[in-house]
Amino acid sequence: MLCPTCGAHNADDARTCASCGSELPVSERTVRAERGVPSHLDSNGNGVPDVLETPTRLMGAAEPTTVAHAEPATVMETPNTEPDATRIAPLDAPHPSSRLAPAPAPAPAPASKSTGGRRFAIALLAIALLVGAGAGISYWRSYQAEREAAEHALIEQQEQERQAAEDARLLEEKRQPHAVILPISAAGLDSSGTRIPVLCTGTDFEGNAVETSAYLEADGSGLSLPKGSYEVVILASPIAGDGTLYEVPGAFAFEIPETQAAGSEFLAPGTLVLTPYDAGSVPADVLDSAVSHALADPAMSEEAVRALADKVGAASSQAEHDAAIAEAQNKGRVVLSGTVRVVNGRELCEMHNIDIETLFGDQAAREEQTTYIIVMLDEETSLECMSGDGTGLRTDTATMISLTKQDPVWWREHEGERVLIAISPTETWWPSDASLPVGEPRTPHVQVIE
Repeated sequence: MLCPTCGAHNADDARTCASCGSELPVSERTVRAERGVPSHLDSNGNGVPDVLETPTRLMGAAEPTTVAHAEPATVMETPNTEPDATRIAPLDAPHPSSRLAPAPAPAPAPASKSTGGRRFAIALLAIALLVGAGAGISYWRSYQAEREAAEHALIEQQEQERQAAEDARLLEEKRQPHAVILPISAAGLDSSGTRIPVLCTGTDFEGNAVETSAYLEADGSGLSLPKGSYEVVILASPIAGDGTLYEVPGAFAFEIPETQAAGSEFLAPGTLVLTPYDAGSVPADVLDSAVSHALADPAMSEEAVRALADKVGAASSQAEHDAAIAEAQNKGRVVLSGTVRVVNGRELCEMHNIDIETLFGDQAAREEQTTYIIVMLDEETSLECMSGDGTGLRTDTATMISLTKQDPVWWREHEGERVLIAISPTETWWPSDASLPVGEPRTPHVQVIE
């Protein structure tokens, strides 16, 4: 505090000047201090520091703060210093001796550079924190999005793999072959004969070409195929157990639908009809093809195939035999079977248990040189033939037939063989005398069936 009398400096709370002893004016701050009022840091006593109430200019001189109702203070010059216009009291200022005049409020100190720097640093730190927080939030959101995308991609991949595995399983199940049954109609064909050789071509459900050969059983089983469309061709006739051969049909088409249960047995619609040949009308190439394919069947032995082929020949011969008999009978002829004998007169008399000399007398030598062609019947047979006296047909019992006007050379080649012949009753005569053969019919016309 400056002494208003001598201008000397004194402590702020001094009551008298230490230089001249004059009584010093009591400052408002001292009064306030004595009354319990806060110091100059809170000059108005409202509990708010002056520095927060007084506007502060950065980078410039601080503006003076005016205290309400405060009297202007007289500022004395400092000794030995030039007068300072800012310290000269106004002309109308009260006399310094007045103790009631309040001391002027000290001008607030300009804000220090350290405080401004601290605030700037705090602002920068806040900005950095905000930027960092924003970056962190952005990174977290990006991380979450990437994580969700990765989880979604993993789920999609797992679903795709599951679906692919399911599709593969269904495809593999769909590819399972079906036991195909082709309905067969072939009279007399059973397991005692050969199997049916077939060639199957077509396309499966995936568009793959299929070509396979197989042997079908008499019940039509033997093919194994996946779903698809196919055509079956029978390559050769089977041989039935009795030697029957068949006329085979054309191509047989069928389709195994995709709705068919996986691996189930499939019965093809329709029927494969194999028509039996008449035994005597089997083409030679049909038998050759049937035997060739039967020999290629791994389930058939050569011995079994040859035996069946023999039956085909036998069946054919029998058919021819039966057909010839039927033809002869249709023409009104009598069919007889017996054994061929080519003998002279003496031998024929011995067959009758007759002495040739007794029968022919002096003609016995000539009769002994005569050749007779005889068919000894298998059994005694009742025949209706022409009477030797020309009176018409009569019925009698015969044990042999004498064939006249025949080539003995050909018949000698068949001496002792069994033959089947057909004779016409109207061209066969009972004898009217004791000529050989005694009491047996004879004919110049004979048909050798076999």
